[in-house]
Amino acid sequence: MTIKPFKLERYYSQYEFTAKYSLCNSDCEAMSIGDLLAMEEGATEKFHQHWLGYTETKGHPELRRDIAATYTNILPEDLLVFTGAQEPIFLFSQAILKAGDEVIIQFPCYQSVQSIPESLGCKVLNWTVRYDNNVPTFDIADLEKLITNKTKVLYLNTPHNPSGFHFSRAEQLAIIEIARKHNIIIFSDEVYRELEHQPQYTIPGFGDLYENGISLGVMSKAYGLPGLRIGWLATKNKAILEQVAILKEYTTICNSAPSEFLAGVGLRNRDKLLARNLQIIDSNLPLYDRFFEKYAHLFSWYRPNAGPIAFVKMNFEMDDMVFADKVLKEKSVLLLPGGIYDYPGYFRIGFARNGIPKALEVFEDYVESTMIPNLKS
Repeated sequence: MTIKPFKLERYYSQYEFTAKYSLCNSDCEAMSIGDLLAMEEGATEKFHQHWLGYTETKGHPELRRDIAATYTNILPEDLLVFTGAQEPIFLFSQAILKAGDEVIIQFPCYQSVQSIPESLGCKVLNWTVRYDNNVPTFDIADLEKLITNKTKVLYLNTPHNPSGFHFSRAEQLAIIEIARKHNIIIFSDEVYRELEHQPQYTIPGFGDLYENGISLGVMSKAYGLPGLRIGWLATKNKAILEQVAILKEYTTICNSAPSEFLAGVGLRNRDKLLARNLQIIDSNLPLYDRFFEKYAHLFSWYRPNAGPIAFVKMNFEMDDMVFADKVLKEKSVLLLPGGIYDYPGYFRIGFARNGIPKALEVFEDYVESTMIPNLKS
């Protein structure tokens, strides 16, 4: 089995912690352990007394109870807890796929859902985003054309990274009906679930609605707690859950006991976390509105209705990797170029961190002092 290097992680490993400013992070603003524990009375004392022994392979029962509370139909026994989101993506693909299977992915995508099936000998077909007046969409008619009698898994991501697109409830139900008709498993990356900007954009997890649906969740993104490295799979399909559980017993076995405790505190207080993170998003989005209106001749964007990220189109002739490198070297501002996703001509931005106003100010200085004079000449 040969897996390609993970381009996004390689890029971040090289620049994320050395760039002075970042405009492209996909998570929400993190917090200290003390700030998290302060959200729940008695949590600090309990944390200090927490036992540092092994935890249950499936995840602590109380943590699975707290995760299940974020769904409608998912019960604690319908869950497996993992180290982050990468582990369940990897183990699910290993457990379910074999050479010759076909899978469909939303493209561009988080590389795991493409590279891992390819490494197993699967055929990967791209359900590619379409742009209409800079608005991204995934045409369901395009999806139906990709399905064959070999289609095993449909990998979804909503809200979508990097475009910011989010399925409507009607689109979600239509996709489930197609999958049910063809007996296709839906693996839905929902790491930004509950981060809808308005209640009307909320949709259920696919694991809640479809008997062969698997919802992927994590503490890292919507809740802004990536340092905990806690993720999960939620599904009513017991056979799939068991196949993945067997592989987990050969990898991490169980999760960090302190992380599971802290994740439980976060989930029981998720309304506070989400309100905090949505407030950051609400304060940053108007800054981007002003910026992209002012520089509409250079950049185009779609303002998402959910999640903390968006894709920006470059309306000038320059390789996106070269552009990102120039901005980084001259202003120490980190952008995520579309070339990392094999989708050139764009770059990803984020808007759920407190440092965005200053980073955007420095980026605008680059636009004014370097880009505009050079384009005029």
